[in-house]
Amino acid sequence: MANTFLTNDIVTFEALDVLENTDKVMQRINGEYSDQFEFGGTVLGQTLNIRKPPRYLGRLGQAAQIEAITETFVPLTLSYQRGIDTQVSSQNLALDIDNYRERVLRPQIVRLNNLIDQDVCNLAQGLNNWVGTPGTTPTTLTTYGLAKVKLDNNACPEEDRYAWLSPIADFTLMDNLKGLFNSGKAISSQYESGSMTESGTLGMGWDMDQNIYVQTVGTLGAATPVVGTAPANGATTISTTGWSTSTLNAGDKFSFVSTTTPVNLVNPQNYQNMGQPMQFVVTATTSDSGGTMVIPFAPAMYGPGQQLQNVTNLPAVSTAVYVYDTPAANFALITGKSTPFNIVGNKNFGTLAMVDMPLPGGTDRAYRAASKKSGKALRVIRDYVATTDQWIQRIDTLYGTAVLRQELACVVGG
Repeated sequence: MANTFLTNDIVTFEALDVLENTDKVMQRINGEYSDQFEFGGTVLGQTLNIRKPPRYLGRLGQAAQIEAITETFVPLTLSYQRGIDTQVSSQNLALDIDNYRERVLRPQIVRLNNLIDQDVCNLAQGLNNWVGTPGTTPTTLTTYGLAKVKLDNNACPEEDRYAWLSPIADFTLMDNLKGLFNSGKAISSQYESGSMTESGTLGMGWDMDQNIYVQTVGTLGAATPVVGTAPANGATTISTTGWSTSTLNAGDKFSFVSTTTPVNLVNPQNYQNMGQPMQFVVTATTSDSGGTMVIPFAPAMYGPGQQLQNVTNLPAVSTAVYVYDTPAANFALITGKSTPFNIVGNKNFGTLAMVDMPLPGGTDRAYRAASKKSGKALRVIRDYVATTDQWIQRIDTLYGTAVLRQELACVVGG
């Protein structure tokens, strides 16, 4: 039986339901911080700081060694106001809710959801951990196993781990695993879906997402880059020399390689040397000037004796700089390559924070809905145009995204 008129609250909650149930990365990622922005009053561009837990060195023996409580923060900016605007006729609003949902509402929300999911997938640009080869789609489970090792070395919780893959990476891996031992349930699921989806392989859920971010590697000239000036603890830039007409793009990954004073990853819980070079991500595109390049990077670098220690040693002068684990002699193999940034990580590596938007007066209808469980929120406003017997209907979301803990995720090149 058709409704005499679809009310705005029904439309709003139906829209929220569709928003909650499409696109994988957006579904899985942490959304718990959205309740900091309830009930409106927020504006586009507002920034809030999200606390990260402090770390402590601990002691051996009876003598007390007082440590400072050092909290660090991650800024989250409400960078995105996205929406879908349409004109809805009286005839549309007289439809029963099932027909309205499928004919009018769902196509709008699917497009809106896709735009939001792209913004979430773009968080891969800010991750520092990396495995694979730029521009080469992984063909074996080994590459993803190495990404799992990165998570383990960084004390990443074993629960709530996922792999989010581009369509080609997803199918290539599924096809190359068909001859290996798998449980009957996993084989059946992969055969029927043509995807790794929900296979549970390597102790994680697997999702295909068409919005996986694609990075273009910077231009790397014939160069042998090395550290020019040794950094201090907490550094987020480093001066390097030996470049030749080169540019590093924001999102490019690099490490420091030395046999005498290795700059290796330190486990954030036990402070042990994990035997692998610590990797960093370029935070802003930068080019060399006369062979010298000052690289802005994340995460901040801390050496021995620091609560936030993440490297075995700060890089010394003349330590070699590798880009994407590639030595200078092979830079030509990766320069300018386009590479999907597939993600293997815990859901808490980043966040999508949606907010309640203000409800304006002077309109026919204005309503908002939110779900604390999923962290999704939206607003629907409808206003009548008497000359055309149409209702202008706008659906809005206001949100921000941020990498919360870089150590909880790893990019897999493809």
